Amino acid sequence: MVPKLFTVTLNQHAKASLKDFPSLPKYGVYVILSGNDVLRVGESSSGASRLSKGFRDPFRRTLRGKDRKNYIAYAWRSSYPNQRLNVEYFELKDQRFTDNHFRRALEAEVTFQFRIAKKCWPSEMSEVHFLERFRTDPLLVQTANAILAYYGVRYDAAI
Repeated sequence: MVPKLFTVTLNQHAKASLKDFPSLPKYGVYVILSGNDVLRVGESSSGASRLSKGFRDPFRRTLRGKDRKNYIAYAWRSSYPNQRLNVEYFELKDQRFTDNHFRRALEAEVTFQFRIAKKCWPSEMSEVHFLERFRTDPLLVQTANAILAYYGVRYDAAI
């Protein structure tokens, strides 16, 4: 499985430019890296839209005169001003990946397998939602294995 690769350049306010985001297939799993360090694994049901909002929206917005927190899962980007981050987006073509739970189970499994192989969690993960009922599903295992193989990580089904 070969991902679509692109770079996000954060400015001094840790915001990316809209031009950094290519058109991406609707369903996918992405890995964000700083050099060789895996920062975050995520899933998308909206192609580049979720990534673009995470990297571009302000950390706080004003709504009817009150400060509101933005999507907190990307608050970590404030630690990377003026840096370039690599994004690797793996398209999920099978119809079963249109199901949010199934796609999130894949995200969790890839994240967990990175944790086992590298002996640490991706450094900017704020939460992981495990869905045990999908862990042994042949399509999920096959897809997780293909994504991990791209990074030279061996999928360990025994875990």
